[in-house]
Amino acid sequence: MNANEAFERGRQEMQSGRLEKAIEAFDESASLAPSSFDAWWSLASACNLFGTQLEAEGDYQRANMYKVKAAYSFDRATRAEPDNPRGEKARAYAQTIRDAQARKKELGYF
Repeated sequence: MNANEAFERGRQEMQSGRLEKAIEAFDESASLAPSSFDAWWSLASACNLFGTQLEAEGDYQRANMYKVKAAYSFDRATRAEPDNPRGEKARAYAQTIRDAQARKKELGYF
């Protein structure tokens, strides 16, 4: 499977609400095309959404893992394409996630 096929599979999984499968596919796409802003952005978005879902279920340890991966992936997106117009938004999302996770850690969620 090439990067575009993995990306498309990720989009389909995301649209179907299968976030873990979407994460797997976007992760594969980003691995195959590490200079793709869209692959990293999509991976970050899926991880962030899944982490939020896990937090709602009370699974804070696992949620934290996905939130950390989301922040990292937003950062990778900005390094993949520094001039991408969504770069500033990706940096802001990464920082917001880090700040929220630091606050949750202070509160003892994990």
